[in-house]
Amino acid sequence: MPSSLLLLRLSNLRCQACTAFQKPSRSLSSSPQILAIGPESPKFIEVPQPLQPTYPPKRRIKGVLPTPRNVFHRRGPKKPNPGYFAAVTPEPKADASSQTPDTAEGARIAWKERMAAIRRRNLRDGLTELYDRKKQIEHSTASRSHYWRLTREALVSQKEREDERLTNPTILQSMRVFQKQSVSDPKRAKRIRRKRLVWRNKQQQQKAERIDALHSLYMQARSFITTEADLDAVIDRIFVPKPADFMNDTEYGQSVWSKGPPETVRELLSITNKESSKAVEYNEGSAVLSSERMKRIQEELTGGKM
Repeated sequence: MPSSLLLLRLSNLRCQACTAFQKPSRSLSSSPQILAIGPESPKFIEVPQPLQPTYPPKRRIKGVLPTPRNVFHRRGPKKPNPGYFAAVTPEPKADASSQTPDTAEGARIAWKERMAAIRRRNLRDGLTELYDRKKQIEHSTASRSHYWRLTREALVSQKEREDERLTNPTILQSMRVFQKQSVSDPKRAKRIRRKRLVWRNKQQQQKAERIDALHSLYMQARSFITTEADLDAVIDRIFVPKPADFMNDTEYGQSVWSKGPPETVRELLSITNKESSKAVEYNEGSAVLSSERMKRIQEELTGGKM
């Protein structure tokens, strides 16, 4: 027998537990053992571990299961009974496969009859098992509720403990109120009336805001795009090579910033106070500003946008 085959058989006869706890051979190099691990390994940096092992984190299952539909509704028919099964899964009136048993059409019809029989059996068994599970859950829920109700009644009606009876004389009368009943609130009725008034004012404010929003929508509906002709007209007016909306005093621009930065509050006040450096705005009469103010007054008086 070759020596290599003999050594292989002897190595298979070794105890696995003993070989696992064998003393490692001494390294010939003087470098520490940690340097033998590559930097791509997670054990390259030694992290101290706690003495007590930590439990693995709970696995997070993604997704939400849909709410199961109530199969046995109170107002629906009594499903787990022979009458309902006969109406939902009626038996075939005649055996169509027996008319042509040796043809391909007869084999197809026989296969469809077997599939229909399996579906009828699955529906009956499924409804029966679901009904049994529903009764079992209801019974366990009722039993648990009955147990906790009896436990509560026993705790409420039990006799006073000896330590409480002995320490009751040392409790002040002002402290007994917190133990036996709720603290009285003399301003409760006034506070409720004030809160009810605040709630009514809030409801009226929300109603007025809804009416104003509806009226604004009605007034702005005249510029809505409702037909294809309106859409084509808006597209032709906006999507042009040189839009007039971006034009400044000298040339066409590429964006709204071509007209310059927006007006500041100081510039707006200078127009109102007739302190503008522009001749057109300085010599402009008060008709434009007065018309805007009158429009706002009319909107406030009429309760809607003009």
